[in-house]
Formats: sequence, C-alpha cells, structure tokens
Amino acid sequence: IKHSANYLVDFGANIAIPAEGTVGAISVAITLDGTTIPSSTMSITPAAVNEFFNVSRAINAAVFVGCCETLSVHNTSTQPILVQNANIIISRPDLAVMR
Repeated sequence: IKHSANYLVDFGANIAIPAEGTVGAISVAITLDGTTIPSSTMSITPAAVNEFFNVSRAINAAVFVGCCETLSVHNTSTQPILVQNANIIISRPDLAVMR
C-alpha cells in the first residue's frame, strides 16, 4: 500500500491575452507530473488583449511518500498567454512544530 502526504498548493497570478492573440477564454491549471488536476483550473475571458485579470486557486494535492512528483502550473488555453506576478505556495498543513 502506498501512502500519500497532502500538500496545500496555493497559486495566484495575473493573466492576459498578448497583443498578437485572439480575444477568448484563457486558462491555467495546477498539474501533478504533467497531469492536470481538474479542480485547479482557473479560467477568464478578457474583453480585449493585454487586459490582465487575477486568477487564484488553493487545492489539496496528494503526493506519494517515498517518491518524486512534480507540481507545476500549465497554460491550458489554446493560445499563448501573458503571466505576471505569479506566486505559488506549497505547504504541509498537517506538520506542526511543537515546543
């Protein structure tokens, strides 16, 4: 039986369609080893290019203990996007420091 550790993954950024892009829905999502975590998808539909909107999501991700896995954020749109002020925090809420 493989056990997993739960991590809180909190991501936020400003995203937009670049000047050469086409106005329409754009999105990003948190991935685990390249596989999108469906509940992490963040979508917006700007009315114009270079119009930034903030997206954010906090999720719990189960990572197998004793194994290596990669958490990242991917553009899941059908076109390139601009990203500014991106921040990701990965923490283990179940670990507490006792004094």
